[in-house]
Amino acid sequence: MCKVWGRDQRGMYLLLRVWKCGTDCAGLQCVGAQMVNGYSVLEEDYLKALLTDEASKDTSSEETENQNKKAEGHHKKKKQTPWIVLGCVAAVVVVIAIGAIAYVRYQNNNSYDYQIEMAEKELVDLNYEKALSYYKNALTLSPNAINARAAMAEIYLARKEYDSALVLEMEIINLDKKNKEAYQGLITIYEAKGQYDKITELASTVTDTDLLELFSGYIVAEPVFYPDEGTYDVYTEVTIFSIEECDIYYTLDESDPKKNGILYTDAGIELADVGKYTIKAVCKNDKGIYSDVVTCKYKTEAKAPDYPEVTPDGGTMDDITFVVITADEGCSIYYTWDGTDPTDTSARYTEPIEVPEGNNILSIIVVNDKTKLTSEIYRTNFIYHAQPEVEIEE
Repeated sequence: MCKVWGRDQRGMYLLLRVWKCGTDCAGLQCVGAQMVNGYSVLEEDYLKALLTDEASKDTSSEETENQNKKAEGHHKKKKQTPWIVLGCVAAVVVVIAIGAIAYVRYQNNNSYDYQIEMAEKELVDLNYEKALSYYKNALTLSPNAINARAAMAEIYLARKEYDSALVLEMEIINLDKKNKEAYQGLITIYEAKGQYDKITELASTVTDTDLLELFSGYIVAEPVFYPDEGTYDVYTEVTIFSIEECDIYYTLDESDPKKNGILYTDAGIELADVGKYTIKAVCKNDKGIYSDVVTCKYKTEAKAPDYPEVTPDGGTMDDITFVVITADEGCSIYYTWDGTDPTDTSARYTEPIEVPEGNNILSIIVVNDKTKLTSEIYRTNFIYHAQPEVEIEE
């Protein structure tokens, strides 16, 4: 039970006895109270003095507390000032650092040498995609740069991305007509793709001696025809040969020998019928590379053989004489001495013949062994009288 002082309706102080209170008696949260009997005026005066003193204490305490708070706040401000300065300095440093980093990045992003350097570092670690990215950045900064293109082409070649590498090598050649590495790169690409005809096409555009050396193993010599194109007798045989001993393919129907060619053999090509022939031939080496296609046109005629050549060609002889007769290749020679017309059943010339004694007419024909066409009869007169032997007296 607590004792507290209270006021009545007249404002008089009363001594109250609280028999049941809440959590805080000082707050007068009383549930029930009873007025105490027997208090005096002196007690009331004492109570007033007591309450006045308590109020004064409370006021003084409150002022002191406020002063303490102000002092504490001022002290805190003094303590906080260095930290604020440090924070400002740190913020400035951070801003400067960010600006410096941004400037460096800007410089690097706009530096061709930096992009190349970074690309090469990525290549060491086999980071091809990152390397390509840096090389592309370098080309953006220097569109005509050859080194960046060459490096990118090597990456694409290593990854067998031949089409991408091809574009870059062609761009390099457009920038530098004598770039040997770019030509070698194109040769490598075409060979990998089996496009050997592209290699020969590329070689046809090159005039520089040093560059032509790159194509030495890829340029195949053309086939050679014998005889040259022209008009010949029927059954003429055409021979084709390769200087480099390559395989030879040919056609007789004017089609492409690379696609439809017949393998040539040493037997040759016989033009057995009268008419016109178009022969196309090409050489192919062991790498599968073709030469340029060579075309020869022939015309055959059924022409009788020419006259033979006779040595000596008639005359008067005092001594034993032998006659030599020659004719075109592929022909046979037949002759008579009695003036009759020779045929293919007459005596066949095989070796020089002796002029018989007397006045004789040598008649000769030439017969083509294949066409059986016969030349005109060639005649010549030989007079030979043997001289009597003269005895020499001893």
